Amino acid sequence: MSRDNTATVAAPAAKRVPWATFDPYAVRDLYDDYAVFLDAGDYDSWLELFDKSASYTAIARENVERGLPLATIRCDSRGMLADRIDALVSTQFYARRITRHLITAIRPVGVDAGRLHTTANFVLVETIEDESTRIQSAGTYADVISLAGGDLRFVEKRAIYDAALVPTSIIVPL
Repeated sequence: MSRDNTATVAAPAAKRVPWATFDPYAVRDLYDDYAVFLDAGDYDSWLELFDKSASYTAIARENVERGLPLATIRCDSRGMLADRIDALVSTQFYARRITRHLITAIRPVGVDAGRLHTTANFVLVETIEDESTRIQSAGTYADVISLAGGDLRFVEKRAIYDAALVPTSIIVPL
């Protein structure tokens, strides 16, 4: 409940639009690959899901609602994403963790200039060595997908997490 004793809910869902020329099963496969590659630590394959000019942002819902640009993670190109992954696998020290990305309710919410705008819900659960499994983050994706060379790619990936604070840190992308 909020301070005024009314229930608070996430923003209303964007209106569903037709899939246009996009295959909904191929879009689902893109999201499934996104989750599987991250959870398996196959970061090279994960990077291939992004267009060369893609952007990735992880931002608190509160900042989105207030129009604040401050993001926990902001990568403005696939090159920046590659640098983040390089830091993750080669220079960062952290406790071993197993992650599971659960992605549901993928919806087409817009189509323009041959790009599909989608939303989806996510939950990221994490198990740190010698600890119980916990929910690391939950929220929504607001994405833009394009068809390039016969393959779907993320052009924009925006992970909007619901909590104002991250429990510990974001090691693996949301």
